[in-house]
Amino acid sequence: MLKRYPRVFVGGDWDADGVVAAALLVYSQEKLGKYPIPSKAIVDRRPVDPERLKFILNDMRADYDLMILLDIPYTKYIPNILKLLKSHFGVKKIIYIDHHLSTISNIKSLESVIDEVIVDHKMPTAAIVEKLLKEHDIEPHARLRSFVEVVKYMDSGRRVPQKYMKLFEMASLFSKALTVMRDEKVWIKIVDWLATPAALPMPLDQKILSKVREAIARRDQEIKDMAIDLAMSAEKIGEIRFIDARNKWKHRGGTALASKIASIVKSPVALLVTTRKNYSLLIIKASGGKAYRIAKYLVAEGLGRDIAGHPNLAIVRVPKDPDLKKLKEMLLTAQYYTP
Repeated sequence: MLKRYPRVFVGGDWDADGVVAAALLVYSQEKLGKYPIPSKAIVDRRPVDPERLKFILNDMRADYDLMILLDIPYTKYIPNILKLLKSHFGVKKIIYIDHHLSTISNIKSLESVIDEVIVDHKMPTAAIVEKLLKEHDIEPHARLRSFVEVVKYMDSGRRVPQKYMKLFEMASLFSKALTVMRDEKVWIKIVDWLATPAALPMPLDQKILSKVREAIARRDQEIKDMAIDLAMSAEKIGEIRFIDARNKWKHRGGTALASKIASIVKSPVALLVTTRKNYSLLIIKASGGKAYRIAKYLVAEGLGRDIAGHPNLAIVRVPKDPDLKKLKEMLLTAQYYTP
């Protein structure tokens, strides 16, 4: 009789943090057979995000022993989807590993429906996974360790040392390529390339690279031009530069725009952008975790509905047409209460 190996599903976000975190688990489970199941296992891997998570139900296998979800920010729909996966799709165990503020704020909702939630806002998801592996005496191979270090620099916004610069450029290219293409096969190729200790050809061929570089160049130029334009109109509120971009920026990429403006004005930034839904977003870019502290103050005072993003780049959902005078007053007050 043929032996049945456990089947594991690894789902990670589309960005550099998500693919590196997924690669760490593919390495430890598929290559080594050590963690999270201490035996050989069949590992399926797919990109997942809050919107895409519900669509995996359409072709989900019914025999996963374990599902691991990585770097996926919490939304109000996720608990019901996870509950369905366990009750109707036969997923025996679900582990959720993340560092997003929305997940940390709603950890009890996740804990009520799944088996294990592992969060830490002080480090990217890839670093959380690496720490878990080391706690189980698993050392990722050298190239994979280096990519974890790169993701740490990318997440914190710190200056990348010269020794990691080439890997940083590669990780940025991977992240941008996946943002532009949203191609599941490309995501899997990158994860497998990262997870494999042996030297392999680059996961992106020249045709893909050319297409991606053209798209990235157009997008980066658009963000740069808009950032320069908006930086000139920024209003100084304490240390923060406030910009209402609702009438000028109606695309995705608000966080990249806020980061670019911050690099131009050399100060923390609060960027207000519109969405197609019944709310606007206030994107706060400030180092040392101050973005989260200001965002938390706004939510506590009733102006913000919830917080997403990271400690240094927080995204606050606010009313579609907020009272700008009140918002600016709160931004000023928040800076004194959140040093």
